[in-house]
Amino acid sequence: MSTKILLAEDEPDLQLITRMALEDANYTVVIANNGFEALEQLARQTVDLLLIDVMMPQMDGLELCQRLQHHPVWRQIPIVLLTASPRVRELPQHLPPSVRGWVEKPFNVFALVEKVESVLAGEC
Repeated sequence: MSTKILLAEDEPDLQLITRMALEDANYTVVIANNGFEALEQLARQTVDLLLIDVMMPQMDGLELCQRLQHHPVWRQIPIVLLTASPRVRELPQHLPPSVRGWVEKPFNVFALVEKVESVLAGEC
Protein backbone atom coordinates (compact mmCIF):
# COMPACT_ATOMS: atom_id res chain seq x y z
CA MET A 1 0.00 0.00 0.00
CA SER A 2 1.51 3.31 -1.03
CA THR A 3 1.74 6.47 1.01
CA LYS A 4 -1.15 8.83 0.29
CA ILE A 5 -0.69 12.59 -0.01
CA LEU A 6 -3.47 15.15 -0.18
CA LEU A 7 -2.46 18.08 -2.40
CA ALA A 8 -4.58 21.18 -1.77
CA GLU A 9 -3.62 23.48 -4.66
CA ASP A 10 -5.80 25.66 -6.87
CA GLU A 11 -3.47 26.07 -9.88
CA PRO A 12 -4.18 23.24 -12.39
CA ASP A 13 -0.69 23.29 -13.95
CA LEU A 14 0.99 23.13 -10.57
CA GLN A 15 -1.39 20.34 -9.50
CA LEU A 16 -0.38 18.32 -12.55
CA ILE A 17 3.36 18.86 -12.20
CA THR A 18 3.30 18.14 -8.46
CA ARG A 19 1.06 15.08 -8.83
CA MET A 20 3.28 13.63 -11.55
CA ALA A 21 6.46 14.17 -9.53
CA LEU A 22 4.96 12.57 -6.43
CA GLU A 23 3.49 9.66 -8.36
CA ASP A 24 6.90 9.10 -10.01
CA ALA A 25 8.24 8.81 -6.45
CA ASN A 26 5.59 6.10 -5.80
CA TYR A 27 3.14 8.20 -3.76
CA THR A 28 -0.62 8.19 -4.27
CA VAL A 29 -1.93 11.74 -4.70
CA VAL A 30 -5.41 13.05 -3.95
CA ILE A 31 -6.26 16.52 -5.28
CA ALA A 32 -8.31 19.31 -3.67
CA ASN A 33 -8.79 22.73 -5.29
CA ASN A 34 -9.30 24.60 -2.01
CA GLY A 35 -9.60 24.13 1.73
CA PHE A 36 -13.24 23.04 1.63
CA GLU A 37 -12.47 20.30 -0.89
CA ALA A 38 -9.52 19.21 1.27
CA LEU A 39 -11.83 18.78 4.26
CA GLU A 40 -14.26 16.78 2.09
CA GLN A 41 -11.43 14.52 0.92
CA LEU A 42 -10.24 13.99 4.49
CA ALA A 43 -13.77 12.99 5.53
CA ARG A 44 -13.70 10.25 2.86
CA GLN A 45 -10.21 8.84 3.20
CA THR A 46 -7.07 8.66 5.28
CA VAL A 47 -3.92 10.40 4.11
CA ASP A 48 -0.34 10.35 5.36
CA LEU A 49 0.68 13.91 4.53
CA LEU A 50 -0.92 17.20 3.48
CA LEU A 51 0.63 19.55 0.94
CA ILE A 52 -1.31 22.79 1.32
CA ASP A 53 -1.07 25.92 -0.79
CA VAL A 54 -1.22 28.97 1.46
CA MET A 55 -3.17 31.15 -0.99
CA MET A 56 -6.30 29.43 -2.33
CA PRO A 57 -9.82 30.68 -3.04
CA GLN A 58 -12.77 30.11 -0.68
CA MET A 59 -10.64 28.76 2.20
CA ASP A 60 -6.93 29.46 2.21
CA GLY A 61 -4.25 27.15 3.51
CA LEU A 62 -3.79 28.89 6.84
CA GLU A 63 -7.48 28.68 7.67
CA LEU A 64 -7.43 25.01 6.63
CA CYS A 65 -4.50 24.39 8.99
CA GLN A 66 -6.41 26.00 11.84
CA ARG A 67 -9.53 23.90 11.16
CA LEU A 68 -7.48 20.71 11.04
CA GLN A 69 -6.20 21.42 14.55
CA HIS A 70 -9.72 21.03 15.95
CA HIS A 71 -10.07 17.43 14.71
CA PRO A 72 -8.58 14.67 16.88
CA VAL A 73 -7.25 12.65 13.92
CA TRP A 74 -6.52 15.29 11.29
CA ARG A 75 -4.39 17.39 13.62
CA GLN A 76 -1.89 14.52 13.69
CA ILE A 77 -1.28 14.57 9.92
CA PRO A 78 1.99 16.30 9.00
CA ILE A 79 1.63 19.38 6.79
CA VAL A 80 3.98 20.99 4.30
CA LEU A 81 2.90 24.42 3.09
CA LEU A 82 3.37 25.57 -0.49
CA THR A 83 3.72 29.32 -0.86
CA ALA A 84 4.74 32.04 -3.28
CA SER A 85 4.91 34.54 -0.44
CA PRO A 86 8.25 35.20 1.25
CA ARG A 87 6.20 36.30 4.30
CA VAL A 88 5.79 32.63 5.30
CA ARG A 89 9.08 33.01 7.17
CA GLU A 90 7.21 35.33 9.55
CA LEU A 91 4.50 32.77 10.32
CA PRO A 92 6.12 29.93 12.33
CA GLN A 93 4.94 31.21 15.70
CA HIS A 94 1.36 31.23 14.36
CA LEU A 95 1.41 27.81 12.69
CA PRO A 96 0.08 24.65 14.31
CA PRO A 97 2.63 22.01 15.36
CA SER A 98 1.58 19.70 12.52
CA VAL A 99 3.16 22.11 10.00
CA ARG A 100 6.60 20.62 9.42
CA GLY A 101 7.84 23.23 6.98
CA TRP A 102 7.19 24.85 3.66
CA VAL A 103 8.37 24.92 0.08
CA GLU A 104 8.54 28.25 -1.70
CA LYS A 105 7.07 28.58 -5.19
CA PRO A 106 8.31 28.26 -7.80
CA PHE A 107 9.91 25.08 -6.55
CA ASN A 108 12.05 22.36 -8.01
CA VAL A 109 10.00 19.13 -7.98
CA PHE A 110 13.02 17.16 -6.79
CA ALA A 111 13.35 19.48 -3.79
CA LEU A 112 9.63 19.07 -3.09
CA VAL A 113 9.87 15.28 -3.18
CA GLU A 114 12.93 15.46 -0.92
CA LYS A 115 10.99 17.61 1.59
CA VAL A 116 8.04 15.18 1.50
CA GLU A 117 10.36 12.23 2.10
CA SER A 118 12.11 13.93 5.02
CA VAL A 119 8.80 14.84 6.68
CA LEU A 120 7.42 11.32 6.23
CA ALA A 121 10.65 9.89 7.65
CA GLY A 122 10.18 12.07 10.75
CA GLU A 123 13.24 14.19 10.06
CA CYS A 124 11.29 17.46 10.19
